[in-house]
Amino acid sequence: MTTLPQQKKSWPRWAAWGFLLLIFLVINADVVRRPLKHTTMPTYRTASTNWWAGHDPYSLDPHSGFLYFPQAAFLFTPFNAVPDWAGDILWRAATFGLFAYALVRLNAFFLSTNRKPAGKTFLVLSLLAVPGAFASLRNAQFDLPLAALIVLTAAEIASARWTAATVWLCLAIALKPLAIVPMLLFGALYRKLIPRMVVGVLIVLALPFLHWNPAFVAHEYHRCYETLLWASKGDEPKYSDLAALLSRFGYDAPELLKTSARVLFALIYLGLGAMALRRLNRIEAAWAVGALSADYLMLFNPRTETCSYVFLGPFVASLAFFYAHQPARKWLSFGLGFAALGLACDAIPVVHGLTDRWFKPLLALFFLPILIQFIFEKRSRDILSREASSLNPSS
Repeated sequence: MTTLPQQKKSWPRWAAWGFLLLIFLVINADVVRRPLKHTTMPTYRTASTNWWAGHDPYSLDPHSGFLYFPQAAFLFTPFNAVPDWAGDILWRAATFGLFAYALVRLNAFFLSTNRKPAGKTFLVLSLLAVPGAFASLRNAQFDLPLAALIVLTAAEIASARWTAATVWLCLAIALKPLAIVPMLLFGALYRKLIPRMVVGVLIVLALPFLHWNPAFVAHEYHRCYETLLWASKGDEPKYSDLAALLSRFGYDAPELLKTSARVLFALIYLGLGAMALRRLNRIEAAWAVGALSADYLMLFNPRTETCSYVFLGPFVASLAFFYAHQPARKWLSFGLGFAALGLACDAIPVVHGLTDRWFKPLLALFFLPILIQFIFEKRSRDILSREASSLNPSS
């Protein structure tokens, strides 16, 4: 007698997983058909191969260079140890699977009542957040798992699981240097993370010394520093941060002004994070800090690519659903839903040609005042029970 109601309740969840599986299969079918089109896999393979051979994987190539810490070459090893076609599929399965898991956690800790995930909520969240990941999934970039790890860090902090949050942050920093922004922001605002982060970062730094030639590893840290210092200058014709948006509309800011703005807004975003901790409950505050770190990276990282906006997608999509049931905020919900789907613009060649470099930073700018309003607005505390339950790390 209870089977039919259960089936009725579970169909949205099955639909969500079906949608995720369909996207994965479609992307991989294109990968099989055109394995060298729109992919960063050769860069990762070459770097990992050179790393284990004791050859320098770094070069000053803005388009196909290895611009990561040595740990990334180390961690990519299992996907380089199999045939190329298998590595292509396995890497995308691992990274997209991690992204899907992050959406599950985001649904559970931020959108679902009393920490009981709702199937319909997960379906809508997937439909809004996954399109913005299309290009990053196709290109197989490190951006996709990094986006997932920021969400997972926020989820663990919302549940007061400080060690688990640190593990996600340390994995993020091992994958991509950009993770230093969420690591610093979370660390500055949540003091319980700091001792764990110190230990975690030391482990991450020691990981490459499992190489057969420790002297080579020490030298590669210096080469990494040189390469990242060069890369930090950006490449205006290619990237899509706030400076690129202004350049697209005719204003090329001097380098000193761009650097000053990045420092100033880093302090502003830090202040907004501190206000989130003061004004919001544990769940909302953790979500807001994750959203702030993603938004800052999109607008002020000089090497923001259009694929990088996968960082912002889960936060824009989840806030769209958060406001959907508030009559006074429905216009915000529709605007945020449009923005979430707009992050998929680079997956369509014709649309990408019309929106490249300016549309996505414009969406990040649109999201910022709404995020600030979320932090400062007065609203009923109808989810305080969720915060109370999150105080139990085993819940």
